[in-house]
Amino acid sequence: MIRRNSTAIMMTAMAMCLLAGCAKGVDNEAQAGNNAAMPANAEMIEDTDAMGQGAAEDAARLPTDDWVGRWTGPEGLFLDIQPAPDGKAGHYAIANRDTLDREADYSGIAEGATIRFVRDGKDLSIRPGTGAETGFKYLADRQDCLIVVAGQEGYCR
Repeated sequence: MIRRNSTAIMMTAMAMCLLAGCAKGVDNEAQAGNNAAMPANAEMIEDTDAMGQGAAEDAARLPTDDWVGRWTGPEGLFLDIQPAPDGKAGHYAIANRDTLDREADYSGIAEGATIRFVRDGKDLSIRPGTGAETGFKYLADRQDCLIVVAGQEGYCR
């Protein structure tokens, strides 16, 4: 009689395990049905404004970000600084006419209070300065300027 009860208990336990396994299979089928309704190439887009991250971006603002825009020199020379197309903080796209014969584009990277870039194989940096530091009489009275080579190359707003 004891043997009969233990067999019945064991059979009941096995049946419960089988039912539990089947129930899980039904959930998987339901989940698969739900997944079938989703497009295969769904992309998650993170909305940083909704998460309150805008303030963190403002806190990470670099001093060189204030230099974005066009700066002019004498005789049509200019320095145009824009955020880099990749959108990385501290990376800039620079368009520059540094001589009457040359206009070219460069990639710049912020380093402290300067933007570093390479032109003609030379490592150069853009820094803030005055019109007198540009070396051009045309800019001598200006105060809001960027200097590439002191006494030789500078641009002002």
